[in-house]
Amino acid sequence: MSWRPLRMPRRQLQLVPEREACPPQLRSRFGPVGCECLALLVIHAGGLAMEKGRLMFRGFRIAFVLIAVFAFVLAACGESGGAPSEVVRTVEVERQVTVEVEKPVVQEVVRVVEVEKPVEVVRQVTVEVMQEAQTLPPLVIGHLNALTGSLSYFGVSHGNAADLAASHINRAGGIQGGSVVIINRDTGVNPVQGVDAARALVDVESVAAIVGALASGVTIPVATSVTAPNQTLQISHSSTAPSITALEDDDFLFRTTVSDAAQGVVLGRLAWEQGYKSAGIMYINNAYGQGLAERFTQTFTELGGTVTASVPHEDSQPTFTSELEKATEGNPDVLVTVSYPGQAEIYLREALEGDYADTFLFVDGVKSDDMVQAIGGGKLDGTLGTAPGAPDSPDRQAFYNSYTLTFGVEAPQEPYLAETYDAVVLIALAAAKAGTTTDSVAIRDALRDVANPPGEVVGPGLAGIQKALSLIASGQDINYEGASGPVDFDENGDVAGPIEVWTVEGDAVKSTGRFELP
Repeated sequence: MSWRPLRMPRRQLQLVPEREACPPQLRSRFGPVGCECLALLVIHAGGLAMEKGRLMFRGFRIAFVLIAVFAFVLAACGESGGAPSEVVRTVEVERQVTVEVEKPVVQEVVRVVEVEKPVEVVRQVTVEVMQEAQTLPPLVIGHLNALTGSLSYFGVSHGNAADLAASHINRAGGIQGGSVVIINRDTGVNPVQGVDAARALVDVESVAAIVGALASGVTIPVATSVTAPNQTLQISHSSTAPSITALEDDDFLFRTTVSDAAQGVVLGRLAWEQGYKSAGIMYINNAYGQGLAERFTQTFTELGGTVTASVPHEDSQPTFTSELEKATEGNPDVLVTVSYPGQAEIYLREALEGDYADTFLFVDGVKSDDMVQAIGGGKLDGTLGTAPGAPDSPDRQAFYNSYTLTFGVEAPQEPYLAETYDAVVLIALAAAKAGTTTDSVAIRDALRDVANPPGEVVGPGLAGIQKALSLIASGQDINYEGASGPVDFDENGDVAGPIEVWTVEGDAVKSTGRFELP
């Protein structure tokens, strides 16, 4: 095998300088001439192998080496803006994406934690609004009292009893936070003055209810002219005229005292029991005096007695000698005095001094320590009388003790103190039951609910009223039994109860401890 010189075509030799195959890296190592010779050598070897096509094993090996060298040269001679720069950019993009994916997860967790707090604020606002809505305005109650006139003997003590009731109610918390306010007006025991006073209470003071009046002769015109037409609740604590039962008052007039329909019966029986066969009567010329005198006459005559004369008198008179002469004509066994202290004090003294009579029978209207003491000298000792009343009880005694402690004077043994207290308490409890301190119709409608059975029995005094208000607030029924006893109103607004027999002893009013039903 012999070698022949290779003659390369001209066009192949011109390829090297046109491609600028010697990159700076090889040119710096081999120089410009060496670099081009190396490139020519690689091309010549490749061309030899490809042209002959018949190489032996050694030729293949030589060609492989030359091809490898050629690849190295191409790698070294390649441009710097190739594929490797694209790989670097791809890695940088992947790292940026990885970092960005983690951040939203943290933000979502923070939002979930912050959600619950506003709920507590809403609950607090709701509770405050409910508490404010529970407070009611004051319960304003008018009191038609007798601060002047023939019943003024009882005016101060009755006013104290009403104030004591208001104090107990207010100390017990009031009516859903609303206090009880008492406004007093004087009737002077005069129907015209009483009606004017009632109009002022309703029209000017806007009272929710009225306690009074004391005299039946004032209570009746007030009811027919003022309270019933204006749908205002009225509770009399002392008006006992039997005619009140049938009065057309649209169920706005009640009373916490027993009707004289009962007292007249007990009084007539008492006169007969004392051995009196004849009786003369002096009575105040109004519904109270007329009604009680008539019931006494009916019972006494049915038992066999005789009424020799029944003589009316007016409220204000300087003297009663004319009436005394008529009432004592025929020298009756007893003179029955159906009057008020203002008149009785005058004509009892005239009767004793003028020798008209010295034996008397009294009623509730003259049950007054002041009147007895004004006459004095024990001249009336042993005289008996009647009045609505109830046996002594812990509740009744607690009322008198509270009166004494509050006002610094011993509670007088006068009629209708406890009844005054009970009237105010019942109005307040009815207002609590009705949930209003201004709607008189609603208070009237709830009155029997708190005064009558069924219901848990509650009593007077601070503790009793606290219990009553608590039971009402919890929706339970109550049955108030007062300082004067049970006050169960019937369909006419009347109450039933016993009649007390009392006496004068040592120029003072005393109870005999005897109580009777008609």
